Amino acid sequence: MELILTEEVEDLGEVGETVEVADGYGRNYLLPKGLAVEPTAGNKKRYEKVRKEISKRKEERRKKAQERSDELDGLELVYHRKAQEEQHLYGSVRKHDIVDSIKEETGIDLSPESVILDSPIEELGQFGVEIRLYEEIHANIKVNVEEEEEEEEEGVAEEETDE
Repeated sequence: MELILTEEVEDLGEVGETVEVADGYGRNYLLPKGLAVEPTAGNKKRYEKVRKEISKRKEERRKKAQERSDELDGLELVYHRKAQEEQHLYGSVRKHDIVDSIKEETGIDLSPESVILDSPIEELGQFGVEIRLYEEIHANIKVNVEEEEEEEEEGVAEEETDE
């Protein structure tokens, strides 16, 4: 059975795409749920126009994502955290911290889901972090986690120099 998709269907196709599916799948699932329509001349014309609009929007998003990628690539963020003797942090650097720092540094507002981080950073050191911007467009940034200086030690040092 040949149908035109009215919505994107995972592993099948995008809006406006003509697909060949099993009769039962088309009649019992796609058509009743409004995910597809019969390929009449009117529907073909209508969804060709929709497909062009979607393609144009995707291209605009891709272009904007590429600009963001160029701006973010190589960005270096520095965090100061308290750490134990084994260089293990008391706190960690999480996706939200990275997104907040990117917004502060560049003005680019991202969602935490765009930060590719298997687990929070819990050690001192330098880490490469990937930022997913759109489909296959990514940016790579560096995250440096340095040990936070003790405030008490700084205060003691200042008092000694004042005397």
